[in-house]
Amino acid sequence: MLSRVPFISFFLFFMSGILLKECLIFDSALISKVLLGLLIAVAAIAFYCYQKKSHFYFGTAFSLFLVIGGALSSSLQNCRLEADQLALTEKDYSAYEAIVKSLPEKRSKSIRLEILVTRMLHEKLWIKADVKALVSIAVDAAMVPKPGDYMIVNGRLDKPVKSLNPEEFDYRRYLWNKGIVWTDYLPEDSYSVLTSENQSYRPGLWSTAVSEWADRKFRDNIKNDDSYGLVKAMLLGRRDDLGSDQIDDYTVSGTIHILSVSGMHVAILFMVISKLFGWLKRWKTGKYAYLLVVTALLCFYALVTGLVPSVQRATLMCIVFIISEAFSRKQTSMNTLAISGILILILDPHALYDVGFQLSFLAMSGIFLLYESIDSIWKPSNFLLKYVWQITALSFAAQLATFPLSLFYFHQFPFYFWLINPFVIFFTNFLLPASMALLFASLLHIDWLQFVVNFWVEASAYLTNISVSVPKLLPGYLIENLYLDRVEVMILYLVLTAVWYSYYKQEYLVLKRSCVIVVLFVVYSLSASIQTYLSAAAIIHSVPRHSVMSFKIGNKLFISSDEAFQRDVDSYKFHIKNYAISQGITETVYLQKDQNLKSGRLNVANMPAGKLISWRGKIIYHGNFINSALPIDYELITGGKFRKSETVSLPDKRTMFLLGGEIRGRKKEKWTAYLSGQNYKIYDLSEGSLLLH
Repeated sequence: MLSRVPFISFFLFFMSGILLKECLIFDSALISKVLLGLLIAVAAIAFYCYQKKSHFYFGTAFSLFLVIGGALSSSLQNCRLEADQLALTEKDYSAYEAIVKSLPEKRSKSIRLEILVTRMLHEKLWIKADVKALVSIAVDAAMVPKPGDYMIVNGRLDKPVKSLNPEEFDYRRYLWNKGIVWTDYLPEDSYSVLTSENQSYRPGLWSTAVSEWADRKFRDNIKNDDSYGLVKAMLLGRRDDLGSDQIDDYTVSGTIHILSVSGMHVAILFMVISKLFGWLKRWKTGKYAYLLVVTALLCFYALVTGLVPSVQRATLMCIVFIISEAFSRKQTSMNTLAISGILILILDPHALYDVGFQLSFLAMSGIFLLYESIDSIWKPSNFLLKYVWQITALSFAAQLATFPLSLFYFHQFPFYFWLINPFVIFFTNFLLPASMALLFASLLHIDWLQFVVNFWVEASAYLTNISVSVPKLLPGYLIENLYLDRVEVMILYLVLTAVWYSYYKQEYLVLKRSCVIVVLFVVYSLSASIQTYLSAAAIIHSVPRHSVMSFKIGNKLFISSDEAFQRDVDSYKFHIKNYAISQGITETVYLQKDQNLKSGRLNVANMPAGKLISWRGKIIYHGNFINSALPIDYELITGGKFRKSETVSLPDKRTMFLLGGEIRGRKKEKWTAYLSGQNYKIYDLSEGSLLLH
């Protein structure tokens, strides 16, 4: 099989090299030099073997060349990012100048902008710099910078927040893989904006200028707010005009992916455009005209979206397909997909860690490998039924290939995806081309044509929004709190591969052997679940502005926290929820002020200023500072007062004082000085959570 699609092997070897780099913990600059030397040596060996027509050794050397090449590309990317870190870490600067590189991205409480730092103010001298950063400003800021504007900012950039709790989303790693190592939040009085004339004519800003123009045209021509928000999200990749209920509808229906500009959108446009202009290939030199027209239209769409990385990757993938279609008599879809994957990883090796890239690649693989098998199950004669079944089979193929990874990342499964996806895909097939037609019609200034296109867009968007709202009317529409670890994901994909291979080769012995893999999956999952259920754990969490500790017993999670955290749903989701899911938690219990608890390993007694907790032989105090002779092992301070002349009257020095999110700024400095001056152990939870053994 792989001999017919050699680029699949090339892609896998190159990908393995990128993953291998993660195991190398040495200095990236040193690793890069070593890998470059090895790459040259292996290339020479491969060339020698090719000249001698030693096919086996040439194949082995070339495979090793790809592995080393993948590791080298990842290492060079890390070197560049580490240089960006050092460029600002080593300088004691007080202000910086930057140019805005992206359109404003509205969040719930802020607006995010990607900037390029061009200069730093160091000891009254401006020093050149070239570092990407992500900054946020207040959502109601009076001055919102536009792409091409210059900003003068007083202050310093910060490193992105690292993952501080078990299973917490690693925001620092996420930005690192996107090529960003610095962030900042800018109060309105900390920056000034210098707007330059005719910024849209700068080549580097063409895409943002086109995207802004498209947004204005959509807003002028689409009157319904929900329809406008959907079109803006699908075409431009910005969700700031979508309502929370609208986003929730797409989540529970399993169609949230259409709200992010991705390979699916490019693929739909590619299919529509290729059908519209397929007649060009009948000419003598029509394949060149076809290639030019389709590529130009796809590139225009990429400009409309603002050239976001996901669209760049998808556009490159489709262009590879077009070239293959135009110049090859016969093409293998998986081979072409692998070629585009290799090109993407050469340009950006960290794209491998992008969830969108992973899901898009797997979805396309599922369609190419599984669609025909699923479609052959039923062959309806009715045209309408046939079309609906083909869309359903397409949706099943993509969902089957992506569901293990989706569970790994998102821990939920939309049960009615099979019912809703055919309708959404059907309406999207009209909505995306119609939205592009709206932009072209706006250039012609023909009123009746604009009216017709606008009506078509609004009708398609309205029907799409209605479709995704249906699952909430049905029982069990979303299965939540599902957890798969990396081993389980790998085993599931091994099962899928074995089943597909047995069908493809008609070798039912492989299918029988895949049953052994299924048994292995069941045994591993059951043993892991039982072990998780029987294990008990206590963690003092690191949560900004809150003090939180959790105690896990069986499938229950007892949480002792300040009252504000119990109302702060977003903080729980970001810092605690993934940990609770990984531990199989089905019930979360908040320990209230007036609540005493006696439950074997966990005993809680309320005191006037806090809670006294006994956990597996350890005594933990959570509340305002107390100066007591109790044998306390851990004291999580949430507030309180002390006198400078007062000493801590504990019987020994075993107590560890914990400074949580409620103790910050100047207050933290005072507590640290007060306790360290008396030689007590202090742990700052802003450095990470603490596991109690």
